[in-house]
Amino acid sequence: LLAPITPFITELLYQNLARALPDGHKMKAKSVHWVPLPETDSAALDPDITRAVERMRPVVELGRGCRERRKVGMRKPLKSMSIMSKDQEYIRDLKTLQVYIEQELFVMEVNYSSQADKVQLSGVLNFKVLGKSLGKAMKAVQQAVKELSNEDLMKFEAEGKITICGHEIEADGMQVVRSMKDMDDPNLEVASDSNSLVVLDFTRDEDLELIALARKVANKVQTLRKASGLQQDDPVDMWAGVILGMKTNGKLAKALEDKKDHIEKQLRKPFFRDTLMQGHEVLIVKEAFDDMDDDSDDQLVVTITVRAPFFNVEALKKLTDGDVKAEKCCREFVQTFGLDGLARKIENGGLVVRTEAKTYKLKHQEHFAIGPADAHWLKR
Repeated sequence: LLAPITPFITELLYQNLARALPDGHKMKAKSVHWVPLPETDSAALDPDITRAVERMRPVVELGRGCRERRKVGMRKPLKSMSIMSKDQEYIRDLKTLQVYIEQELFVMEVNYSSQADKVQLSGVLNFKVLGKSLGKAMKAVQQAVKELSNEDLMKFEAEGKITICGHEIEADGMQVVRSMKDMDDPNLEVASDSNSLVVLDFTRDEDLELIALARKVANKVQTLRKASGLQQDDPVDMWAGVILGMKTNGKLAKALEDKKDHIEKQLRKPFFRDTLMQGHEVLIVKEAFDDMDDDSDDQLVVTITVRAPFFNVEALKKLTDGDVKAEKCCREFVQTFGLDGLARKIENGGLVVRTEAKTYKLKHQEHFAIGPADAHWLKR
């Protein structure tokens, strides 16, 4: 199935996998492009999952519509979302896929309700469709539609037709719209279809703003990694700091401090404040970003360095009894090894530094680590 879309990488994967197939196997050929497409296995389909996904899709579309009307992009997290439906099975299906709803709409919490008394139904006539057939009766029908009860409108949805003032109106002539009763909160946005009513909460929240800023930081780091030609498994360390501007509000620095875990989750890599850098790191790239959308003129500074030994300053001072020259000698000796050579030294029992006056034994995880991510003494 992937071959027509990504022919070369698929061919590479297939040639490796085909080696495990015996000669004469129907899926073994000289090329993946010569292998027939597999037949659909209907028995493998799970009807419960299929139904749940079909129900989730319109809910996500309704939520996106709420964001579009509020002109709030998908990068800004929202505090909560409420889904109302009288169908308990409908709600159970959505709960099984809640994690996907949260990800697709970037909401922190999803609430469910089956209380139909909170939902108000109203009919909206399609004047373009009904104009010719109703003529002068349009106003009377429009007034009668306003007086329809929830039960009348639900029956219309189920049957697809209703008689008003002697005129039969079908499904294409009137749309049933759902709204919340007594909703006077300007921060709530509502959308609905025939199955559910969705409410998104756009209330401003400082913690959510920090999360949005943390995602922005992660995006800048990823952009810089890509521009530098780095691969996901390259041995590098990433650092960040803030240059305070005249209109600083402290949000960027707070996001780096309080939402560090969120940034690392986005990067799938450890991430550190540049105040922890020890001065011997080899620079790959460093860039300042001022378009952080944090209502200030603070700049984000991202630095990427080659992974290098990271020293426990306090432990080294204790080991050398405060001898600055001895400490410098120990640091420089460790730095003479590449990462592979240092790893081999660690496996063989550690490093020994001999000076004119004394011999020092440097221990991994006590006096040094292979990069800051390996340093357990850092408070992460």
